Amino acid sequence: MVLVVPPWVAVLCACIAADAGGPATEDGLVLHLSAADSTSLELDGDAVVSWRSRDSARTPFTAGPEQRPTLVRRDALGLPPVVQFDGIDDVLVGALPATSPRQWTLLVVFSPTSNRQGEGALLSARAPEGNDYDSGLTVDMRYSRDAFEELNVEGAGRIGATMDLLQRSYPFGESHLVVVERDDGEVRLRVDGLREMTRAVTPAETSLSEVRIGARFYHGRECGHLDGGISEIMLYRRILAPEELASVIRALTPTDEYRAKEKQLAMQGKAERDRNRMVAPQVLEEWPDVGAFARARPADAPPLSELPIRGDLREAIELCMQCLNSSFDRDRDGEPFFYANCRADGTGEMHHSVNIGIPHVVGRALWGAMIGEQATGIPFPVDGLRILERYLRASFDNEDDLNSYYDPARGGARFVEFHNMREGLYGLVALVWGRKSAWAQEQADRMLARLDALTDPDSGRWSIERAQALGMAERCEGLGVPNAARMVDPLLAYHRLTGSQLALKLAGQYARAGLDELFSADGTFAPMDRSSGHIHSITSSLSGIVDYAAMADDAAMLERCRRIVDRGVPACFSSWGWGDEVMPDHPADVPGRGEINQTGDVVRAALLLGDAGYPDYYDLAERYTRSMLMPTQHREPELRRFLRNVADPKSDAERDVLERAVGGYAMQLPNDRMREGDWPLSTLDITSGAVHALSEVYMRRCVVAGDHARVIMLFDADTAGLRVESALPLEGRIRCTAKRALSLDIRVPGWVAPRSVALSVNGRKRDARIRSGFATVGRLESGDVAELTFAVPCRVERETVDSVVYTTTWVGDQVISIEPRGTVSPLPF
Repeated sequence: MVLVVPPWVAVLCACIAADAGGPATEDGLVLHLSAADSTSLELDGDAVVSWRSRDSARTPFTAGPEQRPTLVRRDALGLPPVVQFDGIDDVLVGALPATSPRQWTLLVVFSPTSNRQGEGALLSARAPEGNDYDSGLTVDMRYSRDAFEELNVEGAGRIGATMDLLQRSYPFGESHLVVVERDDGEVRLRVDGLREMTRAVTPAETSLSEVRIGARFYHGRECGHLDGGISEIMLYRRILAPEELASVIRALTPTDEYRAKEKQLAMQGKAERDRNRMVAPQVLEEWPDVGAFARARPADAPPLSELPIRGDLREAIELCMQCLNSSFDRDRDGEPFFYANCRADGTGEMHHSVNIGIPHVVGRALWGAMIGEQATGIPFPVDGLRILERYLRASFDNEDDLNSYYDPARGGARFVEFHNMREGLYGLVALVWGRKSAWAQEQADRMLARLDALTDPDSGRWSIERAQALGMAERCEGLGVPNAARMVDPLLAYHRLTGSQLALKLAGQYARAGLDELFSADGTFAPMDRSSGHIHSITSSLSGIVDYAAMADDAAMLERCRRIVDRGVPACFSSWGWGDEVMPDHPADVPGRGEINQTGDVVRAALLLGDAGYPDYYDLAERYTRSMLMPTQHREPELRRFLRNVADPKSDAERDVLERAVGGYAMQLPNDRMREGDWPLSTLDITSGAVHALSEVYMRRCVVAGDHARVIMLFDADTAGLRVESALPLEGRIRCTAKRALSLDIRVPGWVAPRSVALSVNGRKRDARIRSGFATVGRLESGDVAELTFAVPCRVERETVDSVVYTTTWVGDQVISIEPRGTVSPLPF
């Protein structure tokens, strides 16, 4: 069935044309947008430049060059076209300045794809300087997550704040007719002709001076972008008579046949997107060494030596620690902020969180700063440690002995979110490890006892029945395998520190349950209904499971972990280390939005596999570190190019955000640290995930055990037994100076051609015997200098990452160019 406009609407359109100079027709129709009317759309390819009301004399609704929705034609299935908004920044803006109705009727045919950023506005309007919810109107999906299940209507004359008027729930991906009537006393909602709820209002004029299709505007910023399609919008400055309303509802409500075809089209589109979302790299051109590559470069290209490639791990760790200890709210007794955000106007603001604030970021920040101190010797700032320990103690001060939070929106009641258990235990482990805290060890033992009481001994799963028996079920949230499997990492760390057998037992139970639940037999990540769809939860579980498999000497489990890294990781990660935040089916998915947390997880999993006897995985860890972890960190010069501080901060949340975000990480793109508009600058837990991985890499640059040294990660290092100078990534030369007598092995990356490897000691050639990925140097005396050299091959590759095709240039395992470049704060290549 094709959605058609009924004859009576055509008559109205004729009236509009005859009355083109006025603000509305005699029937009160002030706006009519139809995607089926090709003459009303100005296109650039399929991008919608403007959309004109069927009164052709009106000013069209227009989009900025980077905010254009897409016209999706569906002729093959007999469906009308839709204007598709991406849920990120697409919006069409216009005005009806001469119209401020007290009463109005809005009809919108729309098909929501998700509500990835929250709110998801169909249409909003406001006065020139006002908020949409005060001076104009907003019709948005509010907190809908897994389905179209909420719809909020606010605006001039409202009584109260947001209110969900939708009683029913509808799957994403199908079209519905939304009808909103606003008279002097109430707002009424209908969906597909069915009555929903109402809300009281007071008489007021609704300003239509600035109208947005597909977004909201309040607090000085555009937000609430719609992820979905719109095919028809009609706005009247009056309440339609019952027979008129019934007629338009009959005409515009999509039928079951219509929705069945939409479902078929959606399934086809999903299959196509899934096939082409991540396409492995293909080599377009290659050179055997840097010299050959340099000669092939354009004559005006800058010398490779001038490329801004970072290699100082210690500096990166120090900046992370600085960020973790600069994010306390001086207006709220030092409470840690959850994240810093870049507003659309280029200023910064810091924010708190309730359920994932104190019980999550406190432990994560403690662990991140403590492992940075233990790896490098950089002191954990005393003031930061004191604040974080105080809040950690507060989060555990309860009858459950689990880190929890108090929700002001639910009467101040206490809740235990099990997504926070990993972070809470990490905080305790940090204090036991770095400060020998007796309280932290006693509290950790009490925590593990409570988790053991919640864990079914046969399945290794947290049990709601056991929670009920303990009298805590009503306050438990997130009792699932994905949250339990996340805990294996800190459980093993605690076992190693204290010898706790309970920690080891729980780690084994959660590792086995996680392996079965979160991963498929072929090594791919399990679907969202099993794995949660949150990639960091999956990969943080993976790193812990690898660690447990190696500790337990479980060859079968270790082999499954290798299969996951080989097959599951590439489905969500680029070859240079960008990792998707969530699965494409997840309602919070934003194409191209990553999270450094999971990059760090994979780096740690690869290091553990390397330690377990599979040295090729060290290559993966170093590649991700050089090409994603290092270059995406915020440093002050890059931040100052797009961020500025608020000139007159109203609170500590607006004070010195630029300086406090230095060293941080958040939701990077494959080719940029930031996206235009509102975007996270840094979060404490993600920054902690980065410093965790960087510190593990740092500790593996040179590992000295007794009289034997191994150079594993090929960065500069200066230890008690050996000094290492690395010329990578642009030159294949590793120079090692012994400080005492020892034997030495140096890792040879898997991408190195063995015939190009040469070894010398004190200038004299030695045979370069390569065994299990390492060149055996042999015995060195104090003062001896060993030098390993090799050719560094170069290549250009093409790769599809989250449905975007990128061309990358590589020198060894270092990316030196990504095209297309980002537009806000591109990676420094």
